[in-house]
Amino acid sequence: MVETVGDLTLTYDEMASLRSYLIATVFEFSDCIEIGILGMFQADEILSMANKVYSLIRWDKKEYTNIFSDDDCKIIKSCIFHGEMAIGIYSTYKKYIDYETCDFGITKDKIYNYIHEYRKI
Repeated sequence: MVETVGDLTLTYDEMASLRSYLIATVFEFSDCIEIGILGMFQADEILSMANKVYSLIRWDKKEYTNIFSDDDCKIIKSCIFHGEMAIGIYSTYKKYIDYETCDFGITKDKIYNYIHEYRKI
């Protein structure tokens, strides 16, 4: 288990990997109804979250700390939880999700633990 310390700081590479993971979540579920049932969010909401992550990434900024709202965290947590419980999205798409130095297996645990422990969502 990955420890978190009250703040969520993600690197540029982790942000890029998170975006890819969110997109893979939408692609992997067979239809929008299945996504809605499993995660309480529709495909367009998840893709909007992926777009938000993409819009936050800047080449000149290497770290991002506590940038997600509670609503953002709900979507991210749901995608991580249901994506891993249902079909193991990360292991299926690892080569497409990991970006540069990021091992998203570690990052997804860090994000999930932070949201669960500190955001209480």
